[in-house]
Amino acid sequence: MKARIKKVFLTLTLVLMMSWGPSAFADDSGLLAEAGVEKKFGKQATAELEAEMRTRNDFRTIDRFKVGAGAEYKLTNWLKADAGYQFLVDNNREKITVDDDAILERWRPSYYSTRHRVFASLTAGIDVGRVEISLRERWQYTHRPEHITDRYDFASKAWEETAVDVSDKHVLRSRLGVGYNIPHCKFTPEVSVEMFTTASLQKTRFTLKGSYKLKKRHSLEAFYRYQSVNHTIDPDDVNTHYIGLGYKFKF
Repeated sequence: MKARIKKVFLTLTLVLMMSWGPSAFADDSGLLAEAGVEKKFGKQATAELEAEMRTRNDFRTIDRFKVGAGAEYKLTNWLKADAGYQFLVDNNREKITVDDDAILERWRPSYYSTRHRVFASLTAGIDVGRVEISLRERWQYTHRPEHITDRYDFASKAWEETAVDVSDKHVLRSRLGVGYNIPHCKFTPEVSVEMFTTASLQKTRFTLKGSYKLKKRHSLEAFYRYQSVNHTIDPDDVNTHYIGLGYKFKF
């Protein structure tokens, strides 16, 4: 019964979207909400738990949930290493395929699926007066299990089950950040640029962030981020403007 209700609902949605036709490369916008808990072990080691929620479609649609855990170790005064694991729940975008004559073939509605991610990083940082410069190199591996979902076949006018194949992806993330330590101020501004590279450049993130230390254990941050994607690698992705809010508790 539940499966039948789901297919009826998806069919009604299909009827409503037949006249929809946005530009494939129009910029999107979304919200990033983050929260974390951090625990220090001595002067060199730190452990952290984190959670994140992200939206798309001009803030109207949930895009992703993420939870994770990581650890960081300060190797020297200017170099630190970290590693961690993240569990992601993605709301995958709908997909419409057409033939060479622009006739509709299939429609796969948006669906939720999971991914598993591990990462390891090295971050170097130096202070030039009150300017803080950092460079982080991160290896990231993401595994997406096989997922079964529904799609609509226009030729047969029927719903059918389809499998989304297993995916394994390695990415190198290179981030350069510059912050400024304002004298006698709890607010710290920072700008950064981060490049995601596989065989070639996949996407680039530009971020303007401000962090504010409420008390010894509490801090807030707000940021604006513009993410530019390489459409030749992922034609279904779009450039996105993000507004971000974050909270961290340290103990």
